[in-house]
Amino acid sequence: MHSIAIVGGGILGTSTAYWLSSLYDIEISILEKESTVAYHTSHRNTGVLHQPFYLNPRKKKIFARAARISYEECWKKYALEKGLPWKQVGTLEVATRDEDVETLEAYNRWAVENGMDENEVELLSSDQVRGLEPNVDIKCNGAIHCKTDTAVNYGKFTRAIKEDAESHGVKFIPNSEVGHIKSDDTGIKVHIKGRSEPFQYDFLINCAGGNSVDIAHMMGVGIEYNDLHFRGEYWVVDKKINLPSLNVYSVPKHHKYPFLDPHFIIRADGRCEVGPNAVLVAGPMAYNGIARNPIELLRKFIERPISNKLHLFTDTEFLSLVREEWRSSLSKNEMASRVRRFLPNMKTEYLTSRGIAGIRSSVLSKRGFEPEALELETHNSYHILNYNSPGATGGPAFSAYLINRLITKGYLK
Repeated sequence: MHSIAIVGGGILGTSTAYWLSSLYDIEISILEKESTVAYHTSHRNTGVLHQPFYLNPRKKKIFARAARISYEECWKKYALEKGLPWKQVGTLEVATRDEDVETLEAYNRWAVENGMDENEVELLSSDQVRGLEPNVDIKCNGAIHCKTDTAVNYGKFTRAIKEDAESHGVKFIPNSEVGHIKSDDTGIKVHIKGRSEPFQYDFLINCAGGNSVDIAHMMGVGIEYNDLHFRGEYWVVDKKINLPSLNVYSVPKHHKYPFLDPHFIIRADGRCEVGPNAVLVAGPMAYNGIARNPIELLRKFIERPISNKLHLFTDTEFLSLVREEWRSSLSKNEMASRVRRFLPNMKTEYLTSRGIAGIRSSVLSKRGFEPEALELETHNSYHILNYNSPGATGGPAFSAYLINRLITKGYLK
């Protein structure tokens, strides 16, 4: 093998290029549709470096392991080496309903199974919660306290990795949106929109995030899967008021759907925000509105295989959730009301401006929403689908795992 194309310049694609270039003397190119790396999900996220206390070690084994390894062995050391923002804030996940206590107990077990100890995570009673964070609703039923969750800037992390990868000879090709891909006996031809001649490579790695399903389908891979895109919106909170000193989440109400209830976060630059909602949108870049036109959204709903989505749109719980999320998008008062379920002093006027909006792209199969990242392959390509939260946290370790898989399968020698 002489040349590899990596589609997508987010954390996963950039980290993969770095590790590959550290191990192999081959031509490596990153094809990024935007003018810079980390333009989309790798920048438009909470900026929280998560410990895996809330990840089921059986259903989300790979995400949990990647998050744990990346925190200690990669990001923490890298931030110190590069002088990147690192603000250990901690996270409090609160039980607002009686039934949430069982979830907290499960989290506590999962934390241990995922390699955490009592110095990092602790189950708290309601009295202990009020002693730690008096802003939390006095009627809460307890919480789990993760002491080592950290506020970072993933965009800066990714740009630093890009510079290191370039020093190894990796070629970043910006403004390169893939139009279509042709694979034959001579290799892979990647046709870029607006460019007359295709790029040619021996192997392709698909790390395209919200576009990964589309890239896979161009090569006839994963046609049994499709995706839905949900925009998460945040509001900036006035720092002049009395605010929590750590991140505050509430236990999600809808466990079978890949959404979080609104939470309060402290970013690496000190900004405080509340959110997100989960607004159903047409594509991975629909940061405002619904779509360029209504037909675009309708086309997304009915794309094949339509059976993957049909059961969702006859599910009353899902439809009710979609309506609730849209209300919190249209109304600042609705968002404040949702946050008051665990931070009762949060008033609508404390939400001063719109924060960062990001898109979560969730892959669907006939089973419903897929819980883990998917790895699909051909003889000359490897595709990572459904690599979402906490994907930024686990990026370095997951990309190393990806390369090990390629070696084990004989793609790299």
